[in-house]
Amino acid sequence: MKAGEILNFVTYSQLNNDICKNLHKLPIDIDLVVGIPRSGMLVAAIIALYRNTPFTDIDTLLSGRFYSTGSTRKSNKWIQSLDEAKHILIVDDSISMGEAMNKAREQISLMGLNCKKTYCAVYALPTNFMSVDVFFKICNQPRMFEWNYMHHWGLKHACVDIDGVLCADPDFLQNDDSRRYENYLINATPNIIPTQPIGYLVTCRLEKYRSITESWLRKHGVEYDNLMMLDAPDAATRLRDIKQGEYKGNIYKNTDCFIFIESSYEQAVDICNVAKKPVFCIENSQLIRSNEIQAHVSNLVNDWRITSKKMARKILAKLKK
Repeated sequence: MKAGEILNFVTYSQLNNDICKNLHKLPIDIDLVVGIPRSGMLVAAIIALYRNTPFTDIDTLLSGRFYSTGSTRKSNKWIQSLDEAKHILIVDDSISMGEAMNKAREQISLMGLNCKKTYCAVYALPTNFMSVDVFFKICNQPRMFEWNYMHHWGLKHACVDIDGVLCADPDFLQNDDSRRYENYLINATPNIIPTQPIGYLVTCRLEKYRSITESWLRKHGVEYDNLMMLDAPDAATRLRDIKQGEYKGNIYKNTDCFIFIESSYEQAVDICNVAKKPVFCIENSQLIRSNEIQAHVSNLVNDWRITSKKMARKILAKLKK
């Protein structure tokens, strides 16, 4: 990624909104929606539900079938077999090099279906939007989608939290310096394990737990370039004296990374405020940008759950004195 480039990060919510706002671009007579695996299946399901039409995937289509439904209220225009299809829509979430879309065209062409076919991508580039019949929105590179960000080359240019992202967070009683906490670190349940190397793992785990943390990462095949851990003597000091979001934000600020993936909304806001770069928050599936900080700060002030967490941390810190 080149210096100064802005990452286009698309959330599930934004995907749904972009589809909903652009449904009018699709022909009204579509009677079957076909998704290009894997991400295209997500788009196909959303469109089919909005339009109340059957949908399927490429392989099932090639076998001459499409998905059955449960108790969905079917339209009287629903086709009962593939032979009845007059107009099928083939969709993918995005088009880049066009390989997946071209392969779908070739496969469907060989079927010899006697019906109209429309090819669609939700997100296209300025250089390739004409390679599909319909596109919903131009989304330039570099871009990253919530539904595949842990399998994206861009992780090499990302800061990623550990607890709450790669594995489950410790509970209230585990989050100290006791044997319970060490047992948590050793046996933490994996959450989302990346398939691409991560540039910076940034955690508020204490430096003294580095070897245990490295062992867990090796065990679960997590590749990374840097592991940044908090240099504090104990958990009580961390809870009492360390502003964790500010700590993470300063690390992020001094890297060439273009995204921070954080589990805590409160910390995500602080990270963005310090680094002035975007943060994706797992807790509420929001992308936080620096020009929206005041709105997020207001949300935090009015969120009693955040206040409760702060109080719990203060109480725990006092108990550890």
